[in-house]
Amino acid sequence: MERAGQIVIEHAMKIHILSGFLGSGKATAIGQAVRLLMEQGIQTGVITNDQGTKLVDGAFFKNLAIPSREVINGCFCCNYNDLDACITSLAQKDKTEIIFAEAVGSCTDIVATVLQPLLQFRPGASITMSVFADARLLQMMLQGRDSFDETVRYIYLKQLEEAGMIVVSKIDLISGEELSAIKSLLRANYENKKLVYQNSLNRDDIQHWISLLDAAISANAQPSLNIDYATYASGEAKMAWLDQSIALFSSSDRAMLQAEDLINTIYRKVKEQQYPIGHLKFLVNDSVKIGFTAGGEAGIILPRIPAAKVSLLINMRVQTTPAALTDVVADAIKEAQRTTGCSIIVNSQSAFQPGYPSPVFRM
Repeated sequence: MERAGQIVIEHAMKIHILSGFLGSGKATAIGQAVRLLMEQGIQTGVITNDQGTKLVDGAFFKNLAIPSREVINGCFCCNYNDLDACITSLAQKDKTEIIFAEAVGSCTDIVATVLQPLLQFRPGASITMSVFADARLLQMMLQGRDSFDETVRYIYLKQLEEAGMIVVSKIDLISGEELSAIKSLLRANYENKKLVYQNSLNRDDIQHWISLLDAAISANAQPSLNIDYATYASGEAKMAWLDQSIALFSSSDRAMLQAEDLINTIYRKVKEQQYPIGHLKFLVNDSVKIGFTAGGEAGIILPRIPAAKVSLLINMRVQTTPAALTDVVADAIKEAQRTTGCSIIVNSQSAFQPGYPSPVFRM
């Protein structure tokens, strides 16, 4: 990466960083925003980020033919040079004018470790940060009704603290009374923040958010956090990561229905163990994306298309141990094979806990 005396300058580039807890709706908002901007002839790119190596969001954006890059094996702050390389690649190879960068949901301290370095080394770029919050989990967190460990809650609240703009997403999934209660809580606790409420599947809401980003002052006005890295690291370590790639085979061309059963069985077994869910993400045949979060979802239904085989990519982020999460998925696979008659092959699997955060820069 180039440094002082060799500073990279992008006079027109806009970089929009999205922070916020696991399952807060960042990828959904990005996908809708990119579609809208591309319709307007604005070349737009995406950078996804995760502690693992096989990303549901990355594969999903790639399948949509959206210019995209991935920062894997750790957060943006610990892989800043990789983030920088992705920005350069999108700008040079894809001629992107706007880049949305989705930070991993267990990460915080973005201002000091990502935004300030970007502002220093890319002074011509306009840089903003939006912190997303699922309306349902936000209310539980602010009222102390969630089931996460206090160190995980510490990360969540630090994400809100460093926000200039808080985007409360999934408001279509709550009642008007619940939304009024959330607004009252945010006004009481975060009156100095720009507060946005949106359904990210609503075109008008996404256009409004984009307009706010266009009008936003670059993020150099946001102060860096005062943060305890020991507590931050402890919170990340409470969350188990599991990434798995499988192939499901059906002798009766019912692979989609059997994949649906497997997905719902995994979710049910996690809930039965009462493990707090950060995010469960499933990508079916690189095209159908399913998500379950701490806010709670009902069972899913996949398209009833005859198929002898289905590919399934699984990303799970759950408050438990990697071994326990591995056992849950193994049990679900056995149950699915026994009850539906399908055959399942695990092509790859990784289960782990995030390591201690070690930012490349902290300004």
